[in-house]
Amino acid sequence: MEYTVKKLAKMAGISARTLRYYDQIGLLKPVRKSNRYRVYGKDEVDSCSRFCFTASSAWRCRIFKN
Repeated sequence: MEYTVKKLAKMAGISARTLRYYDQIGLLKPVRKSNRYRVYGKDEVDSCSRFCFTASSAWRCRIFKN
């Protein structure tokens, strides 16, 4: 399954800007479609879930449910 920035941000309970920042600093590597939109796959979802799980509680991320 593929997720847009908006969908993944909503699932993770973080902002779309945070996801874009993770991309910018190399924590996530989304695929860019021909329309230049970022698309996140299973590997990125798993990585984001780990970031959220290990992040401080101030980030208020939620653990993903499969």
